[in-house]
Amino acid sequence: MASRSADSRNGSGSSSVDAVSLAIIEQLQEDGRRPYAAIGKAVGLSEAAVRQRVQKLLDQGVMQIVAVTDPLTVGLRRQAMVGINVEGDLDPVAEALSAMAECEYVVMTAG
Repeated sequence: MASRSADSRNGSGSSSVDAVSLAIIEQLQEDGRRPYAAIGKAVGLSEAAVRQRVQKLLDQGVMQIVAVTDPLTVGLRRQAMVGINVEGDLDPVAEALSAMAECEYVVMTAG
């Protein structure tokens, strides 16, 4: 899935995301602060090799490492989850939702 996203973004048909890179991504999805040494042990690479691959994945736009907040802990007491399926660029939709006074917190997910 990540390789398809990268291909569609850069317009190329070739993927630079192999099975090891996907395993690194999975490790970071479980814990975005997991040390490179621990990831390396899990995927069979050195800490330096993991560091290089992560930087390459970030540089290529294949993945991002972001912080996700808990709405309740930042003072948002009422919640409504609304699912919207979007084809194409998500940013204009997220910006339009964010501009609405009723929307105080907008999250984009994949999958």
